[in-house]
Amino acid sequence: MIIGCRSKIIIISHHKLGNGKTISSNAIFQRSCRARCSHSTTSSMNGFEDARDRIRESFGKLELSPSSYDTAWVAMVPSRHSLNEPCFPQCLDWIIENQREDGSWGLNPTHPLLLKDSLSSTLACLLALTKWRVGDEQIKRGLGFIETYGCAVDNKDQISPLGFEVIFSSMIKFAEKLNLNLPLNLHLVNLVNCKKDSTIKRNDEYMGEGVGELCDWKEIIKLHQRQNGSLFDSPATTAAALIYHQRDQKCYEYLNSILQQHKNWVPTMYPTMIHSLLCLVDTLQNLGVHRHFKSEIKKALDEIYRLWQQKNEEIFSNITHCAMAFRLLRMSNYDVSSDELAEFMDEEHFFTTSGKYTSHVEILELHKASQLAIDQEKDDILDKINNWTRTFMEQKLLNNGFIDRMSKKEVELALRKFYTTYDRAENRRYIKSYEENNFKILKAAYRSPNINNKDLLIFSIHDFDLCQTQHREELQQLKRWFQDCRLDQLGLSEQFISTTYLIGIAVVSEPEFSNARLMYAKYVMLLTIVDDLFDGFASKDELLNIIQLVERWDDYASVGYNSERVKVFFSVFYKSIEELATIAEIKQGRSVKNHLINLWLEVMKMMLIERIEWWTSKTIPSIEEYLYVTSITFGSRLIPLTTQYFLGIKISKDLLESDEIYGLCNCTGIVMRLLNDLQTYKREQGESSMNLVTILMTQSPRRTNICEEEAIMKIKEILEMNRRELLKMVLVQKKGSQLPQLCKDIFWRTSKMVYFTYSHGDEYRFPEEMKNHIDEVIYKPLNH
Repeated sequence: MIIGCRSKIIIISHHKLGNGKTISSNAIFQRSCRARCSHSTTSSMNGFEDARDRIRESFGKLELSPSSYDTAWVAMVPSRHSLNEPCFPQCLDWIIENQREDGSWGLNPTHPLLLKDSLSSTLACLLALTKWRVGDEQIKRGLGFIETYGCAVDNKDQISPLGFEVIFSSMIKFAEKLNLNLPLNLHLVNLVNCKKDSTIKRNDEYMGEGVGELCDWKEIIKLHQRQNGSLFDSPATTAAALIYHQRDQKCYEYLNSILQQHKNWVPTMYPTMIHSLLCLVDTLQNLGVHRHFKSEIKKALDEIYRLWQQKNEEIFSNITHCAMAFRLLRMSNYDVSSDELAEFMDEEHFFTTSGKYTSHVEILELHKASQLAIDQEKDDILDKINNWTRTFMEQKLLNNGFIDRMSKKEVELALRKFYTTYDRAENRRYIKSYEENNFKILKAAYRSPNINNKDLLIFSIHDFDLCQTQHREELQQLKRWFQDCRLDQLGLSEQFISTTYLIGIAVVSEPEFSNARLMYAKYVMLLTIVDDLFDGFASKDELLNIIQLVERWDDYASVGYNSERVKVFFSVFYKSIEELATIAEIKQGRSVKNHLINLWLEVMKMMLIERIEWWTSKTIPSIEEYLYVTSITFGSRLIPLTTQYFLGIKISKDLLESDEIYGLCNCTGIVMRLLNDLQTYKREQGESSMNLVTILMTQSPRRTNICEEEAIMKIKEILEMNRRELLKMVLVQKKGSQLPQLCKDIFWRTSKMVYFTYSHGDEYRFPEEMKNHIDEVIYKPLNH
């Protein structure tokens, strides 16, 4: 059944609940958070609003940080009129003005794991200055940095820029031609050259500046030049083409277009609009603050979708952009086909073509995208990508293949499957790990000022604090309801207050839907009580009495009570449903009480079938009958349909009885039931309870009993098929659908919460991870 065995619940210790004061869902965002803010309410909220305004403005400021490495290569491009003069002298000025105190160039502020990046950027800048015979003092200081830190060239604990072995070795030889005497150990130089020889065979195009004169630049330009004039959207590679080829007008125009925008420096990748928009939307979602920027995100995704439909080069020539755009668009209800990812489905082909100069980021994004399969046949591309990317990343983890802690954690999270995680807990972890000075790396390390900044950190922390304050006060209301109803007299532990409320937060996370969130938690507790009564706590006569009382709702007094237990239960049940029906009527502008009662009546009658027709009579139902009945008793119709009434959206009776709603309920119910069965079948076998594992083992279509392992595999197949179908119904806009997206989302979030609860055990009965999430989401301050 849904829960059962309450006596085995592990007690969760928690901080003291709130001070008993209530607060409206709207008011919560008009006051400061007592838990963290020592300054005035006005000051706190002004800072919150100001940060939000600056974040909104950042959608129009899409750029990356300056790249010393790429700027140096652009600075080395000779004038079209004289080989003895620089074409872009302003880049030389920038290099001279932006040397760091230690004599190096590179990302500022730097990072302890970026010594190789600093060495590469510094050497590139030294080459530019030496080539044009300027900056003697800067050259001297730069050589000092290389002398001090040159040993990091072979340090495996340092993060390597893409193509480092090829490019750094080539720059050493370039320095020799310029008579620039580098203070590098000869053994290190030979080692780098050996690594270059083993790498260059498969990476000679994107890292063209590391191959130099050996490249057939005319052929590379012919095959790889993009519409914007660049080679691979890389200023460094494009500059190298002009250094060694010098005849391509489009390459000049590309570099000029960057400098028109940035005056005297270039980023490591250009253009940057798609990259920045995708990363900004993704970051806002990961921080859990995207609801504050709905219109900005909608506008951004509309533009990305427009470009997707046009097969825009900036999206489809970049693995990360393509995978991320697919994921964000599909999860936001845009119609995107997995066919666009077909070239990545074969691992061997990937690494010999698209992935030959890849980093873990591309594979990570491909894996995230591959989890969004919604069609058994059409999305086989995603399944193939999922298989090899999962294996690849698992092997990398096994071999400790990730140098930096953040990369490792990102991969570990992605491998957990997005539909089995608890969103608010993951938001908290992302905020905790968020750094203003976080970086990414291609051929040079870079940051995105509109993504890595103090405003986002301050805003997300404050928003999380405000939500925690609201959660604690709502939990206090729930506790008072529990005590007023004396649910402990019905055998329900107080522990269920926190557990069911955490479930309510997961399904109805928006702060403004306080009534819906509290209703969800109350319904789960009431369903737990009803489930236990029908699961053996009450006699058959008592159960029939309860059903009759519900059937005669407005005239229940004439029915009478079979026992004191029935009287205590029904008085609590009646009072609770009446109160909730009153709130729902206010929200809907019409009475929906009869529908609420009928939903409960449906659950109880199905529970009676389980108890009397199956368990007592030892009758084994068909697979179809079992799934239909037990999905309803799990609450697949009862709770999501009731929740619709509390969302502030007017829902008609016809809409709630539509085929679309039926399909959502059906798939959600099967997912819920099968996840529960997979985790509880051994215990239920010992209790002689009904379970699909047992049914499959006794009702094989081959008329021969199948083993437990085969039964479990069959259940997992049915589960996955229904999970995908549910996600499809939620994400794909059905022609003529009148059901608001938020209403659909409730079904997906419900299934997602059940995945979290039953993926690795029975978190409802034995709440190990849920216990931690209660503290993280409701009680523990961030203290970033």
